[in-house]
Amino acid sequence: MPLQRTVPQDASETSRQVNNILRNLRGEQFRHSRNVQRVPASLPTSLHVNNLPTLPINLIYPTAEDGRRNAAAAPSGHDSTRHGRVAGPDPPRSWTTLSSSPKVREVDLSDINSHTWRKHALDLVFSPGNASTPGEFPTLALLSLHVILMECSGYELAEIRPYIPPHLRRALMRHSAINCPLSQIELNAICGEEGHADGELVVVGPHATLRSDHFRRIHSSRESECAAEESTWESLATQGSEPSALFSLTLLSTPLTFALSDLPPTITCLALINIPKPVSLQRLPLYCPLVSLLDLSYNSWLISASGEKLLQDYPWTKLRYLKVLGLRGCHVTSTLLSQVNRGRWDDVDVIH
Repeated sequence: MPLQRTVPQDASETSRQVNNILRNLRGEQFRHSRNVQRVPASLPTSLHVNNLPTLPINLIYPTAEDGRRNAAAAPSGHDSTRHGRVAGPDPPRSWTTLSSSPKVREVDLSDINSHTWRKHALDLVFSPGNASTPGEFPTLALLSLHVILMECSGYELAEIRPYIPPHLRRALMRHSAINCPLSQIELNAICGEEGHADGELVVVGPHATLRSDHFRRIHSSRESECAAEESTWESLATQGSEPSALFSLTLLSTPLTFALSDLPPTITCLALINIPKPVSLQRLPLYCPLVSLLDLSYNSWLISASGEKLLQDYPWTKLRYLKVLGLRGCHVTSTLLSQVNRGRWDDVDVIH
């Protein structure tokens, strides 16, 4: 039998055949393992990444912030109002990012009686780092208290006040200060004899104002209660928890009807926002030395030249614990910033 001559194969063709054999073996092994596990033959859709964008979404669809930045950097003869869009439909929602979400519209500061302006004005005092903050969606307990507030009169609210925990009364006072300011009777009913709710007092005008003897009456009532009780070890053991002190005071669009000397020295947060008449704050460090947050925003008497001089000549070094200073709506200069931060290890966070 004559011998047949074998034709030598190319090396590339040999390697291609080996790759095909290995691929078929891997496919058979994969299908066999899935049959043993009794799982569907098709792969889950989450493993298919062909429909995801290959470029960052901000490069394909510019955001509103990018549009404003390009408009500011564009020359005067260039049409900056034209939006940078590409042909085709809008991107799916799954492609959008947080940076491309629509921005919240700017606060209209012209209407000081709107809840939007009150929320913006109280934003610094109600910040997350300063006690509890009312969220975007009220809790069930807060909604229940709001219904009780709408249905009950001030006198009826005073009767059920002992059954409402102090922290819920504080949350109700904060929520009402933004959405529906409390009247004088309702504020007195929520605060009670202590004069505050869980160490905080928020007064929003023109719906409510503090009496000139508000803090003096609270101080005298506490002294009378302490004098009536016997100062013995047995009475101190059965006395119960001591009433909480006032730590935060906020006055919004209401006149200052009391002297600063009446303020308790335990106050650490003091906000005097949109006060109609000028207030002498020179001796504030003597009466409230522990103030760490001072908000003097939107006071018209601080915008004038005399108000700027008052801020620059103020003894900021005496407020040793000051960390946050609110001067929104005021003219803040570099000289004022140097005066506020003089002699401090950590700079004061000036919000303007």
